[in-house]
Amino acid sequence: MFGLSVALLALALVACAFGGLALEAGAPQLLAEWNKPLTRAIIRFTALQAALSALLSTIFALPLACALARRRFFGRGALIKLGGVALVIPSMVAVIGLVAVHGRGGWINDALAAAGIARRDYLYGLAGILLAHVFFNLPLAARIFLNGLLALPQSARSLAALHGMRPRHVFFHIEWPLLRAMIPGVFGMVFLLCFTSFAIVLTLGGGPQSATLEVAIYQALRFDFDLQKAVALSLIQIALCLLCALLFFAGGAPFPLRAGDARGAGCLADSAAMRAVDFAIIAAAAVFLLMPLAALGVKALDPRGWTILSEAAFWHALRWTLFIALAAGALSCALALAVCDVLVTLRARRGSLRAAGALAAEIAGLVTLLAPPITLGAGLFLFFRRFTDALSLGPALVVALNALLALAFGIRILLPALRAERGRADALCELFGIGGARRLRLLWRPLRAPLGYALAVAAALSAGDMGVIALFGTEELRTLPLLIYRLLGAYRVEQAAVAAAALCAVCFALFWLLERLVGGRERRAHA
Repeated sequence: MFGLSVALLALALVACAFGGLALEAGAPQLLAEWNKPLTRAIIRFTALQAALSALLSTIFALPLACALARRRFFGRGALIKLGGVALVIPSMVAVIGLVAVHGRGGWINDALAAAGIARRDYLYGLAGILLAHVFFNLPLAARIFLNGLLALPQSARSLAALHGMRPRHVFFHIEWPLLRAMIPGVFGMVFLLCFTSFAIVLTLGGGPQSATLEVAIYQALRFDFDLQKAVALSLIQIALCLLCALLFFAGGAPFPLRAGDARGAGCLADSAAMRAVDFAIIAAAAVFLLMPLAALGVKALDPRGWTILSEAAFWHALRWTLFIALAAGALSCALALAVCDVLVTLRARRGSLRAAGALAAEIAGLVTLLAPPITLGAGLFLFFRRFTDALSLGPALVVALNALLALAFGIRILLPALRAERGRADALCELFGIGGARRLRLLWRPLRAPLGYALAVAAALSAGDMGVIALFGTEELRTLPLLIYRLLGAYRVEQAAVAAAALCAVCFALFWLLERLVGGRERRAHA
C-alpha cells in the first residue's frame, strides 16, 4: 500500500539520520551513558518539566474549552483562531514576547515596581519553562477539547433540556465522559511536545541545572562535537518517547476534529454566576495569550527597527519562508493522508497481524515527533555528505524534514475524520460501482475541513522552524527565523523585533488563509 510505503519512508529517513551519526561516531555506548549520574539527572528533569507542563496545560484547558463551548461573544472566533496560531508561533519569537512581559524589566515587574513592590525573577528556570510551555500548549489542548464538546449531537442536549437537567448534570453525565476519554491522548501529545522542547529550555532554562535531553544533544553536537554521546542521548530520548507514545496513544480515543456548530452549544438553566465564571476564565486566558504578542508588537513599533524592511536580506528570507512553509505543508498533508488511509484499512480488518501493522504505521507517523529535529538534521547531513555535497540538498532536506516533523499533527487531525467517513464512502462506492476521481469527490467534502486545518498547522509550523534551518541555512538559503537569530546575535534587537512581528504575521496569515481556502465553509464546523 502507498500509505504503508510512506510510513516506511519516514522510518527510513530516521534510520538514515542515525546511520549517518553512527557511521561518523562509531557504536554508541548506551549503557555507559545511561549509567552516568549527569544523564540520569537530565532525564529526571526532562520528564519532570514535561509532566508538569502537560498537567498544567490539560487542567487549565478543560474549563477554558467548556466556557468557549457554552458562550457566544464578539471576538470568539478570533480568540479560537489565535489559540490555534499560538501553537505554531516560533519559539524564539514567543520568548521575546514572554521576556517583555515577565522578565525583570518586563511589564509585570514594572507594575510591581510602580506599586512599591520589589521586582521578582521568576522567568528563568523551571518556572519560566512551565510558563512558556503552557503558553504554547494550553491553546492546543483547549481547542482539541472544544472540538470534542462541539461534536456532541444536539439531540443529547435537547433530551437533557426536556428532562430538566441542570448544567452540572449535563457536564457530569454528557460532557465529562467524552472529555475523560480524550485526556490521555491530549496529555500525551503535550507531554511529548514538552519532552522534546529545545528553544524554550535553551533560552529560559537558566543554566545546566535545567538542561533537558534535547539541550544536551545540541551541546554534544554543537559545542563538544561528541557524536557518540549525541547518538547515545538521542537513542535514549527516542526510546523513552516511544514508550510514552505506546502508553498514551495505543488504543486511545482519537482527537475529534469535526465539531458541528462552532457558534456555541448553549447552556441549560443558565445563571448569572455561571456566566460570570465562564467569562472570567475566557478573559484570563485571553490576557495570558495576548500580552506577549502585544509586547512584541510594542517592541516592533520602535522606528529604529524598521530599517530592516529596506534590506534585501529580509525579503529574501521572507520568500524562502513562504516557499518552505507551503511546500512542507502540502507534502506533510499528503503523507499524513496516506498513513491515515492505511491505518483505517488495517484496523477495519480483523486479525492480530493487521492490528500490529496498524499500530506500527501509527507509531511510524509519531516517530517524527519523537525524534529530536537537531539529531535528524545533523544525521541526514552526515549521511548525505558521504555521497554528495549535502548543502546542495539543503532546500529539499529542509522541506522534507519539516514535512516529517509536522506529520504527527496531520495524522492526529485527519485520522478521526477519515475513520468516520471511509466506511460510508466505501459502502456507497461498492453499491453504485463508483471509483477513481468520483470516489475521491465523495471523501473531499467531509475531509475538506480537517485537511484545511492540517495544512494550516503544517505550513505555520514549517514557517517558524529554527532547528532544521539552523543546520542547513546558508547565505542563499535563509528564512525569517534564521534571520531573527542572526539579528539577535548581532545585538540588532529592534530589527529582530520587527522581523519577529513579520514572522508572526506570516504564520497567522498562513494559518488563517489556508484553513479558510482549503477548509471552505466547513471550517466553521471545527473552529
